[in-house]
Amino acid sequence: MNRLTRWLVPVLVSAGAGLSVWSAFPPVGAWWAAPLGLALLASVLRGRGPWAGAGLGTVFGLALFTPLLHFAAVAMGNPIGWAALTAVESVYLAVFGAAWALVARIGRLERSGAAAMAARMAAFTVLWCGVEEVRSSWPWGGFPFGRLAFAMADAPMLPFAAYGGAVGLSALVACAGAALAEAGHALRRQRVLDGLSAAALAAVVVVAPVLAPLDGAAQNGTLRVGAVQGDVAEEFEDAFNRALEVTGNHAEATLSLAEAVGRGTLDVVIWPENAADLDPRDYPASAALVDRAAQAVGAPLLVGAISYADGVRYNDMLVWTPATGAGEYYRKHRPVPFAEYVPLRNQLRHLTRQVDRIGTDLAPGTGPQTLTVHAAAQERDVKLALGICFEVAYEDTLRAGVQQGGEVIVIPTNNASFLHSSEAEQQLAQGRVQAVIHGRALVQVSTVGVTAIINPRGVVEQRTRPYTQASLVADVPLRHSITVADRLGSVPGRALELGAALLAGAGMVSGVSRLRRRGPRV
Repeated sequence: MNRLTRWLVPVLVSAGAGLSVWSAFPPVGAWWAAPLGLALLASVLRGRGPWAGAGLGTVFGLALFTPLLHFAAVAMGNPIGWAALTAVESVYLAVFGAAWALVARIGRLERSGAAAMAARMAAFTVLWCGVEEVRSSWPWGGFPFGRLAFAMADAPMLPFAAYGGAVGLSALVACAGAALAEAGHALRRQRVLDGLSAAALAAVVVVAPVLAPLDGAAQNGTLRVGAVQGDVAEEFEDAFNRALEVTGNHAEATLSLAEAVGRGTLDVVIWPENAADLDPRDYPASAALVDRAAQAVGAPLLVGAISYADGVRYNDMLVWTPATGAGEYYRKHRPVPFAEYVPLRNQLRHLTRQVDRIGTDLAPGTGPQTLTVHAAAQERDVKLALGICFEVAYEDTLRAGVQQGGEVIVIPTNNASFLHSSEAEQQLAQGRVQAVIHGRALVQVSTVGVTAIINPRGVVEQRTRPYTQASLVADVPLRHSITVADRLGSVPGRALELGAALLAGAGMVSGVSRLRRRGPRV
């Protein structure tokens, strides 16, 4: 094999591994491809040095994130943000590749035998999850899109999310991938028993969690919810600039809903993020449309609106009660950097004027992660855990709402700028996993789709088609119990971050020792 071939084959295998993991996510949704992709990555990194590991990790990251994050280019109308986001996310995979190359060379991990195989699988899993945790939380709150857990909405291992959270579910995928890599290596070395044992472990890791108990029954009765998707013209920017068009669409859909189900039969009606293109708290014409819709259904509306104050914007979901008007509101806690606000704006302006497309930064809200609605048909108050749009990807944000008494999770979102990209389906998959993690029904309501009702087991019970005006009605279970994952909170993630750091440190120490033993070259 010549030098070019020796260089090219690992690069192609790394790219194939990244594409395999990408295909586990929507729109392909082949969940089983994720452990296969990780097995390829672990195999191609075997025996590499840290620089080669970093390079192959980068190739893997680019192959994974380039198609996964293409929705960023769709939203911006140019590839600048997409390229930047892909490059940044790929850096984490470069770090992983370099770290794993160092860790895999620790003396005990290089040995043969079952104990060494188990140690390598554990080390690979800890290192992957530690890097994934950092990527999902830092900097500026991180970017959790691409977490292995979010590709597992249809996998048999999904129930484990209620016990280990997103990081626990990712750990199962990483462990299965590492086990498959060990099985392949052992079989190539004709160690048949070791190979079969590793393959059996991978199968157990994938299949056994389906037996985990998962309770999704109502504990405090049910809440009869109406979810309204008013639709927006595909020329969405013009639609939001045409005053009250979006609000009118949602009011019209709500009037149709009221006619279909009858006034006073629903406990609450939910509109999506940005459903009111003019804030009804400030614009009487908008307030009139919202109140007319609320009067027609005879139930409180949850309405998405943007509020401006002191030179910044806020993304709100407010409770609108018929005749009474605006009341309590939830203000988005985690704005998206470079999409809703621009960090380092002055410095980045020297590189591109695209930063000024966001003229007014969206500021984070404070206060509880819940909204209380008075269930119209039941004459009682119900707390809802809220997360707006991309907040569905942040486990700790939704956990806060559940621990504050939220009995249902509500995710209002506006997917209009992403058109027909994979973003909406990725978001739906994230919601399905979060429903299991927190043991709550989840109602996702979008301006253009996908609007969906998800039960606490992560099953989509109803959904709409994109770019249609539609509504859903469901009796969603109200639940108060706290899952093991929520009781553990951030502890597993922090432990894995610490474990990954210790492993990387040990790998560096081992590498330095190896160089010293070789001595200076003459």
